[in-house]
Amino acid sequence: MQKLAWWIHNNLPYSTLYFFPKMWAFNIQWREDPERRIDSYVKPKGCLTKPGMANNEGSHESEWRGIENVMKGPTA
Repeated sequence: MQKLAWWIHNNLPYSTLYFFPKMWAFNIQWREDPERRIDSYVKPKGCLTKPGMANNEGSHESEWRGIENVMKGPTA
């Protein structure tokens, strides 16, 4: 979950993300004036980041590096 959360945070103009414990489910919200907040009901539960938190700015590539291999799936 955290890898996907940080990938979205670095690559998409989302407003809010909420992650749920079943089947990698999440809600993503878009707004003209994005909030840039991630909350989770999956461990670690609570707020992963929001404006004002030290981890809200900058790159988080070290957190999600390698996720593209999982997203591509097996090669033929």
